[in-house]
Amino acid sequence: MGDLRVFGNLAPHQTWMEQAGLHICTGKEDAPNVLICTYDNESEDPLERLTGTIVPMRDAMTYVQQNDVERVVLISDGAGYAGPRKVANVAKSATFNDVHGMGSLTSEVLANIAIKEGVEVLIVRGDPLTEESTRRTVIDALKRN
Repeated sequence: MGDLRVFGNLAPHQTWMEQAGLHICTGKEDAPNVLICTYDNESEDPLERLTGTIVPMRDAMTYVQQNDVERVVLISDGAGYAGPRKVANVAKSATFNDVHGMGSLTSEVLANIAIKEGVEVLIVRGDPLTEESTRRTVIDALKRN
């Protein structure tokens, strides 16, 4: 319980995860939980900019397919929904402003790979570094039996 493999930008999140009693697995150690921390690296190069979203998600889904994983938690900044276009009567229509938003939305879609593997998936939109409620949601999900 609380053992997890992290994909994406671990550095800014490591302290609060360890303070919450989550054990971050490294090396060949297996973990029943996967946490994907997507981020915007703000690169000018569109392909390089996707390394903060699609690359960690792809790596995580490869891990899910090759290991016995029970739960996946994806932290997204919600950039896939930040654009100005809104579909009539659909408050959360997928809209994005830039390549990062496209990568964020694609990461959410790629979570279906884990669902097809029978894994519980939770997508959390927010910033656990600045939002206590987001941090609590992530911690609670990863500590569940």
